[in-house]
Formats: sequence, C-alpha cells, structure tokens
Amino acid sequence: DISAAALEMARSNAQRHGVVARVEWLEGDLLEPYIQRRIAPDILVSNPPYIPDGELPALMPEVRLFEPHTALFGGVEGLDLYRRMVAQLPLLPRIPTMVGFEVGIGQAEAVAAMLRAAADWEEIRFVPDLQGIDRHVIAIRPREQ
Repeated sequence: DISAAALEMARSNAQRHGVVARVEWLEGDLLEPYIQRRIAPDILVSNPPYIPDGELPALMPEVRLFEPHTALFGGVEGLDLYRRMVAQLPLLPRIPTMVGFEVGIGQAEAVAAMLRAAADWEEIRFVPDLQGIDRHVIAIRPREQ
C-alpha cells in the first residue's frame, strides 16, 4: 500500500485475526515494491482507485467527506492507476499467471484492452456484480513450467 496508516490498520486487523505471520507488508506505489525487491507474484489482485475525478460532487457525503481521496479517485476517466500498473507488469521478474482488477462502471472493456496490449493472455473475462455490472476483469496466462 502507498499509505503507511492503511498498512498499520491492516496489520492491526491481521493481528486481531491471527494471520499476521502469514502476510508480508510492503509499502510503496503500486507494483514498485515488487519490482525493487524482484518479487514475482503468481497472482495479482487489485482494487485501485477508479472513480473519475469529476464525480466527487455526486458521491455520498459519508464517502466524499471522510474517505481519503487517494483511495477513491483515478484521474479524469478513473483509469490512471490501471494504466500505470499494467505498464509496470513487464518490469516484474515475470508477469503473473493471473491478474484480477476491480473496476468502476463502464471501465471493464478499457482495462481488458490495456491487459491485452501488455501480455499474451489465455483468457480475459469479466465477472459481474449482483446488479449485473461488469465489476472485475480477470486475465489468465498459462502457468510457466
């Protein structure tokens, strides 16, 4: 996570649930900690900030007024962090076998196109939420032998 405070809260939650020894805590911007440490994750799952910047006034007050904006907003289209993370994939020691992103309304096709341009995937699929909105983009590569 980029936020030291968020990592501290996650550590506290992990401690409370007895799993702190099973988690490695990395602070940094998107995939940078993995790139710097030459860590090759098999699976990458991310829910980056994806709300378009212009939607701030339309958000519920409890979100607009109290959630950190760095955790909410992803640029003009809401896609900035996906672009950056997908551009970082080739900098990892190897591209993960699976990448799963949560996306905002209407963003699934654009994020899938970014992934298609970044690597050869065996499959890219969408997983809808309970309202039928494509909410997750899952990209799967053949596992290296």
